[in-house]
Amino acid sequence: MAWWSILALAAVTVREPSVLRSGCAGDSPAIAKLEAGTEVTVRFSVGGEDCYKVAAGKLEGYLGSGSLRGLETFDRARRSAAWLDAETILRSVAQAEPRLAQAPGDRAATGRLETKTRSSILPEASKLIHESQPAKALEVLEREMKTHPKDPGVLALAGIAAWRADDPRRALEFWRDSLAADPNPELQRLYQKVEREIAGDPGRERLIGLRVQLRYEGEAVPAETARDLLAILDDEFGRVQQQLGCTGAERVIAIVQSEQNYRRATDAAEWSGGQFDGRIRVPFPRSGASLNLLRRALAHESVHACLATLGRWPAWFHEGVAQKLSGDQLNAGVRGRLQQMAASRQLPRLNMLGQDWSRMSAQHAAMAYAYSLWAIDLFFEHHSQYGIANLVRNPDMLARITEDLDRRIQADAAR
Repeated sequence: MAWWSILALAAVTVREPSVLRSGCAGDSPAIAKLEAGTEVTVRFSVGGEDCYKVAAGKLEGYLGSGSLRGLETFDRARRSAAWLDAETILRSVAQAEPRLAQAPGDRAATGRLETKTRSSILPEASKLIHESQPAKALEVLEREMKTHPKDPGVLALAGIAAWRADDPRRALEFWRDSLAADPNPELQRLYQKVEREIAGDPGRERLIGLRVQLRYEGEAVPAETARDLLAILDDEFGRVQQQLGCTGAERVIAIVQSEQNYRRATDAAEWSGGQFDGRIRVPFPRSGASLNLLRRALAHESVHACLATLGRWPAWFHEGVAQKLSGDQLNAGVRGRLQQMAASRQLPRLNMLGQDWSRMSAQHAAMAYAYSLWAIDLFFEHHSQYGIANLVRNPDMLARITEDLDRRIQADAAR
């Protein structure tokens, strides 16, 4: 059985006979009556927590949270980042770095530009970007551009540094010059993504904190709420820094948008309640949301931001640690189903959980997040003497720890 068949563990069902309506209001027109136990697919949450758009077969409509059973796994996934693995994007773009612009007559028979040089400055800039110091990386690259103004690799990395520093328009300028010198499909896709991002991101207001720079939409987020969010971000990122041991030479960029613009700008999955692509991004529900709910979402993304400065980590580790440190707890029923699947050898090994979960359905995402949280729970239970901060400082240990967790998952399932 393929691992994704476990979606049943995260199934959301109708708690009792309920009326599926065309809107959230209690007097919205009825679409159908759903019997207790009917399995539904959650499309998204309206207003953050009280009303959900769902699909039941070919029918789509809205149900209140009181009518649904199993929402905890969906809400955990919703708060989680659709980890877009910006480091992979960076690496794929950096692969084009050796090529310098040449005259058409210098092209090889393949039509591609031949490598002439590899700047020693590029590894330094890449390292700074990996360590979430994009402004410093841009300074390094701008000095290099005085010597190699048409180097497509320098321009490509300069664009990534500008993008990560929350200057996407300048990033597009660098990328246009890089693509003109040496067309690159990966960079072209990133260029188009950032074009969409700019079109769907009208937020211009900014607040500066000790550890975080917040940009937000004034029309969607009241100024007083934005100040509260900045305080939460500073607190949560500081707490995560202490727990994981990351340091911040530059402020983390955080962007808060309306739900509509968040989805337009990021093309995020319907279940996504946050993203980290080098910057923390979260939607602000139309009807508002409790600061406690937003605190957990921001704490989750702060873990991603912190881990990104400490190296490359598999998605299950990112998501498991982010859930654990933002206060999520694994539902006993879900853990039981995971144990059943593990006992039947129907779960993948942890290292088989890929890097990009952004295109998962809500059910598949809930499975992946629950499995990751189970693994991290076992780490804290059995490796407390080693500690999470010690592990992230010694990434070579992760492979051995992962093998041990795979064994413990099987042992836990056999109880």
